[in-house]
Amino acid sequence: MRTQLIVFVSAAVLAPAAVPEESWRLPLSEKERALEEGIQQRHNILGLYPSMVEIPREGGPIDVSTANPFADIHHAVCWTANYLAGASYRYAVLKESGAAPDVVAAAKERADEIFEAVYRCQRVTGRRGLQARGYFLGHGETYSERTLSDKKDFWHQSEVDGQALRWVGDQSHHNYSDAIHGLGQYYDLAAEGEQKARCQEAIDALVSYWVDNDLIIENDKGRPVYILGLTDGKTLDTRIMMAIAGAKVAHHATGNEKFKAAYDRLVEQYGVRALTEFKPEKDFDDAEHVFCHLENLFRIEDDPELLAAYRVVADGLWANHVNDAQSLFTYIYYAVAPDAPGKDKALAEAFRSLQTWPTDMTIRPRMNSLDERLKPPYPVYAAAWDNEYIWKGNLLRADGWLGRTVIDVAVPAEDPMVIYAVDQSGGVYQSRDGAASFEGWVPVDGGRAGPARAIAAGSRVRCVYAACDDGFYASATGGDTWERLPVPGDGRPADILVDPANPLVLYAVTDKGVWRSRDFGDAFIGKTWDALTAELPPAANAAFTMAPGAPGRIYARLDGLLFTRRLDEDAWTSCGPLGLAEETTGYPWLVADPGNPDHALFGLWSKYGGLGTVSLLQQTMDGGRTWAPGIEDIYRAYAEGGMMALVPLLIQGSIAEPAIPPSGPGVLFMAGGRRGVLKSTDGGASWQEKRAGFEIPVAQSVMAPAHTDWVFAGTPGGLYVSKDGGESWADGHLWLQFTKNTRRELGGAAFIDAYWRGRYRGFITEAAASAPYQGD
Repeated sequence: MRTQLIVFVSAAVLAPAAVPEESWRLPLSEKERALEEGIQQRHNILGLYPSMVEIPREGGPIDVSTANPFADIHHAVCWTANYLAGASYRYAVLKESGAAPDVVAAAKERADEIFEAVYRCQRVTGRRGLQARGYFLGHGETYSERTLSDKKDFWHQSEVDGQALRWVGDQSHHNYSDAIHGLGQYYDLAAEGEQKARCQEAIDALVSYWVDNDLIIENDKGRPVYILGLTDGKTLDTRIMMAIAGAKVAHHATGNEKFKAAYDRLVEQYGVRALTEFKPEKDFDDAEHVFCHLENLFRIEDDPELLAAYRVVADGLWANHVNDAQSLFTYIYYAVAPDAPGKDKALAEAFRSLQTWPTDMTIRPRMNSLDERLKPPYPVYAAAWDNEYIWKGNLLRADGWLGRTVIDVAVPAEDPMVIYAVDQSGGVYQSRDGAASFEGWVPVDGGRAGPARAIAAGSRVRCVYAACDDGFYASATGGDTWERLPVPGDGRPADILVDPANPLVLYAVTDKGVWRSRDFGDAFIGKTWDALTAELPPAANAAFTMAPGAPGRIYARLDGLLFTRRLDEDAWTSCGPLGLAEETTGYPWLVADPGNPDHALFGLWSKYGGLGTVSLLQQTMDGGRTWAPGIEDIYRAYAEGGMMALVPLLIQGSIAEPAIPPSGPGVLFMAGGRRGVLKSTDGGASWQEKRAGFEIPVAQSVMAPAHTDWVFAGTPGGLYVSKDGGESWADGHLWLQFTKNTRRELGGAAFIDAYWRGRYRGFITEAAASAPYQGD
């Protein structure tokens, strides 16, 4: 048998096969309202903004108590302060533009609420100026403590205004930097009356905490955090700029001369007035901090010499980010440097980034590197986002948030809409709606100890079996509970199968042999076992493939030699060495046809001259006695036509474990990596690439389980399902990026921060904000 050349390299341009959701096409003003609504529903703990949260499976708001399964509280005060800046600009724009009084009042109320959350992060610690990173409501351990993270000992219990709060410490200079930036914006743009006095006190306490302590933050464990970091005492860097700006904002808001003294001392020590050059390393996180601080400095500083120096800082930062389409950076830079070159191009790119921002902020797997037509900076809907705040990251990262691959799928005979799946880390999941929804998938590990490596389903939907690292398991409850099966021997589990003729009989495959359970009725499935490979000699390297059927066959690979026997025969047949010459290496798999146990596939690979890695797929139709193409076929082809004659026999690159569906003879599937799923309808003589429907057209595994004509593929973008024999693919809604099959989203504060600055500075007009997207 022959196979055509299959190239597993990304030489071709791979177009995105799935269309992104279309919310990004909405007018900016509509997106802003939708994102704000999402924030208030799922990123809002008394105004505190956890940027990344686990999406509730049932929809609706998140749990804001300590029972919350995951919300990024550890960075919450940082991004709440940035969100406060955006909310302050929103209030300023709406107030100055003559918006309806109720709209202005709502914007003011929201800005005040966010301020109180930032201030609460100080008040909750019980020590003036010591600022928590964030908090949950209520009592008891948080997700960080339940998972025994390295931050578990930084959580504390307190109460503010009669509300029980559990807060986290582990302070950093970035926490203090972001907080003073946001408080400074709020103080000037939105704080009024009593709120202005409260903001003044919050600023005074926050900055006094390190100004009064020799520029050191003492964290909740009494350990020092140096505001200036590692410094030579004379060279200005981004971290020094954060401290300078914090001291200036504190003096501006309070009039306290100690802050002016700290400001003047830092300006003098680091030669700010004489600054002619600022060349920081490219760092999106620190750049976000300093750009935002520059906004405050340019508003409140009136010394022309220092303003000129801060322009040098702005130019130095911008030189690193001029081509990055970072809307926030762009609007701040051209607000402080309106005469800088490249303005029209940069503003157009910044606007484009906001135009391509989706309102669905679910974190999705991304592999833009596959599409040569896409170039960074990427549209926001396509970019691999930062884990906290999009401007702190960038729109240049092509790939990210890739999931764990599904490696096995099983379907019970009773109902093909029930699907069991195993991922590469060993988690087991069940869908009850034919993989039609994210909500339909649930983890069904049920207290098993070891990771699963293979799965099998019985005749009833509740019967499922797993080969795990620590043994074989059975569940008669749909995975709710599991019982370890008493399979003899100490071999490492490799596979488990259900006899197609008798679902009360199981086969357990290890690296030391194959075992078959006896049928003593439903209540005793898997309770007693018989060895099927006991007659074979011991081997240093052994692997077994079980092909149940009528009568079924075992393939045993022992130190490179192949032995097989039919289950209705006692004698083993020695088939000699498996594979070709010593120049080739066998893949770890041997795949048997579930419809014809005498038919099996085996793969070999080698590095050969200019061809690089090449593979060969061999097949047997007589239970392993003969394999084609064999060494004679290779020599004959070479003798007749040289290396070019071998091309039709070889597969360029590595190949993954094939799948043989129960649908009929001649059909084969193979995971083709960046070529998608490879399908053959002529027994491997030719192959077609099938990737229509994949959002990420990379197939890492392919499965064709019994009891269904659906085919499944594991990709970096999750599980995909084909209902037309592998011709096209649809999302199976099992993305495995985080804990089990949970999903997470970012809030939209980064959009709000940039959008309202653009409105405030006149870079985005009312007409532009209200216009629907026009383009492809």
